[in-house]
Amino acid sequence: MANIQLTYNLKRYREAYNFTQQKLADKISISRQAYSNYEVGKRAPDLDLLTKLCDVYSITLDQLVRQPFSHDEYKENRIPYHICYRHNMEDILYLTDKEIQFVLEYRGAEWEKQHLIAYVLNQVKRQDR
Repeated sequence: MANIQLTYNLKRYREAYNFTQQKLADKISISRQAYSNYEVGKRAPDLDLLTKLCDVYSITLDQLVRQPFSHDEYKENRIPYHICYRHNMEDILYLTDKEIQFVLEYRGAEWEKQHLIAYVLNQVKRQDR
């Protein structure tokens, strides 16, 4: 049995981004026919494909699978998230562009600067308590 909310959202998000079925299928590396089957509910996409779609639309899995699509809100009220996987963990993190930039700058910093950043973040965390 098809997830009616998912099939509805697949079509609405695709149309909101002005993608054809072929263009979207190319973005997620499947055939147009396979994507069409997901959109009409003949087949259910696996988790890997769902996460690729979430990445394309910069939405969470919950937004794609469970929440009703709202044309007025699909771009205006969302922060673009990127799906990130933790190495050797089952966790999925949703990071903004700003968060990704912070992590990359931290990784590229010398040890002293990394230590200073960690110290400042720890002090801020203590103040928030």
